Amino acid sequence: MKPIASLIIVSAFNLIAAAAGEVVVKDSQGMDCFVYTPDPIDPEKTYQLVVGVHGAGGRGNGAAGMKDWAKRGDVIVIGPSFETKGESPYQNGNGVHAEKLIDLFKGLKKEHKLHDKMFLHGFSGGSQFTHRFAMLHPKLVCGVSAHSGGTWATDGYGEFSSSAKEIPFAVSCGEKDTAKAFPEAPFNRLEWFGRFRDEIDKKRFAHIAASWPEVGHNISPGAWDFAKQCFQLATGLPGESATQEVAISDAWKNIDHLRKSAPAAPAPRTPSVNQTELDKMTRAAFAKADTEEIPDDKLVIFMRKYPPAIWKDKPDSAKLLEQCERAASASYEAAKAKGLWKGAAKEEFKRYTQGLEIKTED
Repeated sequence: MKPIASLIIVSAFNLIAAAAGEVVVKDSQGMDCFVYTPDPIDPEKTYQLVVGVHGAGGRGNGAAGMKDWAKRGDVIVIGPSFETKGESPYQNGNGVHAEKLIDLFKGLKKEHKLHDKMFLHGFSGGSQFTHRFAMLHPKLVCGVSAHSGGTWATDGYGEFSSSAKEIPFAVSCGEKDTAKAFPEAPFNRLEWFGRFRDEIDKKRFAHIAASWPEVGHNISPGAWDFAKQCFQLATGLPGESATQEVAISDAWKNIDHLRKSAPAAPAPRTPSVNQTELDKMTRAAFAKADTEEIPDDKLVIFMRKYPPAIWKDKPDSAKLLEQCERAASASYEAAKAKGLWKGAAKEEFKRYTQGLEIKTED
């Protein structure tokens, strides 16, 4: 496998908020795997791997809609490409397809610090792969978001692993998704989803399940919300962004025994930064703040990489400090208003606002 290169900042402040970088590598079958990384990569940071699996006949570009999650700054996203045709299609979640994903995971761990389990998301054919792979390799998976599968691991079309009960499953289907995935299928998509839902409920898997009114064979806002909730439960990281948690629905079942894959948020620390890079970035940021109002979201991204504590005493920093305090205060008030001033979000806020005078509740 080709090495996966981290991306380098090519200009100063303006590119802090640039889109996550995309690198394409060849997998063990010579197919394209699309890798989306935060920009820049912190070599001292441990990232959560998120895998977005495409539908039948698709490719990995876009990672099944997950590529923008890399912009959070705490995850790396990949979109593998799988072969649909043949007697053993990728939807089975096993064989060469499963081995390929495992090889990709091992290769990525040689390039970046990653947590030991993957978070999987898929729609349609991707849903089939993700939930079956998790049943077969539960030690490698922390959470599964699977929606509108044409088949599910019931009725002789897969297997259940008791070890996978530790994994939160978020599953759903549109109520108008009533076509069969193939002519000989014993059930249509909605019916088969219901059978899987009932089976994981009976076997006491950690899960949430829903069918979406007026939704056909497409992914709905409800399914995306399920993915965020599942990610938060599975990893211990906030579900909305690197700093914002999502509300966990009361509809989740059997989650009292979940083991978090990610460690608790570390105590705030000032990151080590190359001094030459810091001087370059702060000069550009100071100049920009002196001439215009920088949007709050860009300021927060800047502070996550360069907390004010490491540059506030430099000459000409006054305007940038003033704007960063404004952005930090707005972020705090928004989190408090939404009931998100807690847990990992609070710890992350304390880390990136070091050096600012912001009054917050403990």
